[in-house]
Amino acid sequence: MKQVWRKQKPRTPGFIRAFTMETPLGDVLEAEFNFHERLVRLAVEIKEEKGRMYGATVKNGTVQVEKDITSGRAYPVFRKIWPFREYFSTLPDKDMLACIGGAYEIYPPFVPDSQEKVRSQRHPLESALFPSTRYDSIFGIIRETRFQRWRRERREAREARGSLWLRFKRRVWGDLQDVCMGVGFGCLVYYLYYDYVVLGLTLGILGMAAGLLDFLVRKRSVLMTKVLSFLSFGSYFFYNGYVYF
Repeated sequence: MKQVWRKQKPRTPGFIRAFTMETPLGDVLEAEFNFHERLVRLAVEIKEEKGRMYGATVKNGTVQVEKDITSGRAYPVFRKIWPFREYFSTLPDKDMLACIGGAYEIYPPFVPDSQEKVRSQRHPLESALFPSTRYDSIFGIIRETRFQRWRRERREAREARGSLWLRFKRRVWGDLQDVCMGVGFGCLVYYLYYDYVVLGLTLGILGMAAGLLDFLVRKRSVLMTKVLSFLSFGSYFFYNGYVYF
């Protein structure tokens, strides 16, 4: 069944046109257009990721903002939008496609006509894979080179991570809570059982639980120092309790 873009009311203030489409796999694509500022907002809702949404704002071929809409944080979304480039290329709005300007490799579908046939004879290398840049100056389109895209993606990833001090402030409170909870729970287990073996097993389980809490609940990288500290102390108490007591 052929997939068709449907018009809908724009969700973002200032945007005058909006289209939506559902892919055969159940992913939902959205595109909104601000004609006066030449802005296009692209969004994808990925079914395999339990409906997680990613979005990007493009102006004249240059990506302005990329973010994980579900969490509201900046996030490099090239690998999320790029697989749907063929769907976005069929948007029924030429002005919108011109403003996208090849970002995420989204180009208008190649439809040859009499003039295009003549032009293809003059320029045989011009094709859907190598779109013409002749009118870029008219539309104000600035295309990224691969090196520029690589630099932008690195810069955006670095900005999303933030400085060392900012990352420390982001996670110090959560890690401190985990350490206090582990020490408190370990003391409680020891005073209940007076057994180093039980204490060692408890600390080992708490270390793995702290790692899973970071990865699954807080959606961030696991602090291996914290996990290995719990496992080390757990191994120490387990060994001493098993061998000497």
